[in-house]
Amino acid sequence: MPKKTILIVDDSLFMRSVLKDILVSRYDVIEADSGATGKVQIEEQRPDLVLLDIVMPGGIEEGIGLLKRTMKTDPRQKIIMISAVGQDTIMAECRKYGARDYIVKPFDGEEVLSKVAGCLG
Repeated sequence: MPKKTILIVDDSLFMRSVLKDILVSRYDVIEADSGATGKVQIEEQRPDLVLLDIVMPGGIEEGIGLLKRTMKTDPRQKIIMISAVGQDTIMAECRKYGARDYIVKPFDGEEVLSKVAGCLG
């Protein structure tokens, strides 16, 4: 059975590297360093799951905007939001727009693996 593919969308190379290190033994991992690149990767690669940073250089709207656009075109896409912002209102907004879960930085590897496995079923 082929490995599931996970797309990490985060402007921080360090955060992408940390997440990739956690996931690469169990999943195929692809990366995007911006919302615009992430949008192209989602459309072309059709990942099984997207780990999407909320706050990127375009501000909070870069992550949430990509979440909204993606869910409008493909409501079955599985997306877990990632951010250092642990505010309940932002989490509620992300869930309202279709995010499956939310990971707050700093996170540990077991939490990431558990949430990813739970989302992928």
